[in-house]
Amino acid sequence: MDKVSFNAYERELEPAYRDMIDKAESTVDIHNFFERTALDFLQETVGDRIDINPESITFAPDSKQGYKLSPVLIESSEFQEIVEQSDLANILERLTERAVKRYIHLDRKLQGKTEAKINQPPGFRS
Repeated sequence: MDKVSFNAYERELEPAYRDMIDKAESTVDIHNFFERTALDFLQETVGDRIDINPESITFAPDSKQGYKLSPVLIESSEFQEIVEQSDLANILERLTERAVKRYIHLDRKLQGKTEAKINQPPGFRS
């Protein structure tokens, strides 16, 4: 059986997603942008066959996968079949990779700012 490809939809959403991620100013922005885009992607690609809701996918930058699927999706044989017969997992991986890289960058940047404030010499503050 040939694999089903969702690349056309990925190409449609990718430019705006890349722009949002690149312009994100906080790790909270990354969470929101990833989850909104991944949710839209799932609704567009499998939403006609599986109930997709805001809890269906969450950004989890500290996990191996970078995101977590809801137990409902994980336990859905129909969803697992779609994953096995399509490029859906690869596309989610690419979306996640961009978000995790930016998340790590912003997290380090914010930690650096916090450390700089903590380690300021005593005296006049502007």
